Amino acid sequence: MENRKQLTERYKQRKIIGGVYRLTNTHNGMYLLDYATNIEAKRNSFNFMVSTGSCYHHKIKNDWDEFGGNAFVFEILETLEKKPEQNQAEFTDDLLMLQEIWGDKLDKLHRY
Repeated sequence: MENRKQLTERYKQRKIIGGVYRLTNTHNGMYLLDYATNIEAKRNSFNFMVSTGSCYHHKIKNDWDEFGGNAFVFEILETLEKKPEQNQAEFTDDLLMLQEIWGDKLDKLHRY
């Protein structure tokens, strides 16, 4: 059985994967572009949101209430691994830049 020190060290060594994602409303084509410092946690949060019928983002709330959670699709557009030498603020800045790049690529008229 691992001791506390080994568990702590293993936790610190884990890979942290962030990313940019899009929530698309399949009824009207509108989408929400966002980023997360832990992309899998965000996907799990979205799946939980759909299963419980709750909505965590105010920008899509009205459409969520009208069409339901199953009308939305979660899509990871790009991932980024946090570098060991990066602090959290630097990692977040990189993700924000990545989100901005994706924002320039996508149709702004259909953005929430």
